Amino acid sequence: MQKITIGIVEDNVQLGQDIRDKLALSEEAEVLFEVRSGHLLLKTLQAGTVPKVLLMDILMSEMDGIEATRQVKQHYPDLKIIMLTVMDYEQKLFEALQAGASGYMLKDAKPHQLFNAIDEVLEGGLPLSPSLASRVLKYLLGVKLIPSPSLPGIEYLTKREQEILELFKRGMTGKQIGEKLFVADKTVRKHLEHIYEKLQVHSYKELVAKLNGH
Repeated sequence: MQKITIGIVEDNVQLGQDIRDKLALSEEAEVLFEVRSGHLLLKTLQAGTVPKVLLMDILMSEMDGIEATRQVKQHYPDLKIIMLTVMDYEQKLFEALQAGASGYMLKDAKPHQLFNAIDEVLEGGLPLSPSLASRVLKYLLGVKLIPSPSLPGIEYLTKREQEILELFKRGMTGKQIGEKLFVADKTVRKHLEHIYEKLQVHSYKELVAKLNGH
């Protein structure tokens, strides 16, 4: 079984241990390192230790998680980064997504929620804490972002894919869409992958830009 390699960036020792304890419950997770600042993270990556996923604290003294994310994505664009925070900082969330973060979860998330977020981000999704998911998706997609028939690739979407795209536009999470359509979360994510492929985008940010005509 191939391990999912993970790096933890957390300046609080106890919170870092809490994250490790949660990850230890999964046989698929392997923590490659735990560092206390953005500066130490960059040095670790430059030394050649690059995981598949980073779990990144937002508020750190030397270099905060947003700036660290911005610098990491410049050099490691394929590295997935999930921001972890103790509070639902809405503005910080938007800044993190703009910096290149792939998800945003609360530190008190239950182990299964953290595992699901890691799986989702590796499959191209955008895991968000439930309390922010609806607000963020509405912010990203906006009420005017209705796919135009003339948009290249739209004509290749199936009826179900168009339905899922519309539900995401309304601010529904993958889980909510699955419940509404009576399908599994992974099925929703698979449909989203097909949407990305057909519209030739690789992330929510690219999808939003394309729907906006940029």
